[in-house]
Amino acid sequence: MDPAFGSPDPMPGLAWTTTAATVLDSLGGEVLAVMSPVSICMALIVLLISVLESPSSGSSASPPPVTTATLVYLERPTDANVQKLVSTLLDAAVFVALIAVVTFALVVLYYYRCTGFLKNYMRFSAFFILFSMGGTVAVTVLRRLSAPLDAATVLVLLFNASTVGVLSIFASAVPIIVRQGYMVALTIIVAAWLSRLPEWTIWIMLVALA
Repeated sequence: MDPAFGSPDPMPGLAWTTTAATVLDSLGGEVLAVMSPVSICMALIVLLISVLESPSSGSSASPPPVTTATLVYLERPTDANVQKLVSTLLDAAVFVALIAVVTFALVVLYYYRCTGFLKNYMRFSAFFILFSMGGTVAVTVLRRLSAPLDAATVLVLLFNASTVGVLSIFASAVPIIVRQGYMVALTIIVAAWLSRLPEWTIWIMLVALA
């Protein structure tokens, strides 16, 4: 063939195959980067819930906590299914409305450049989850494992761990593995609290949030 007209590619599928392999490798790495912490988080949540689960059942079991998800109605095992459905739907509506109001307020603050307040709000939220909710979960686990408890030591350790957690989440100089570890811990703590809600409330709330 005349060189002026060029020569046909001797292996036309090689370049496409190489490109496809590169894309698949990149996509596989991204999927693995997402699925690894998610899988670890799910496994730890199942393990934590199994540890937190009361060995006794019936009336001796701990009552469900009163949270913003149960402002209107706190489910009881003796209630009829119809009452549970209607009341939990009302609870879900109130909860979603509260989320909408808070989200709208945060958007307004962001629109008016109140970034300092928003940053401090996020720091306080992370500290509250780690110190208050995480502390409750930690104390429950220690008691379930019959570990010796010292109130002063537990408070100091919780405060230090929560402070380091807030700094790890919002500071850029912290290693990524530490930041990811605290993010997984936040997810586990919230999931552990949600698992303490009654069954109907959990399922209706998940559907409402979706």
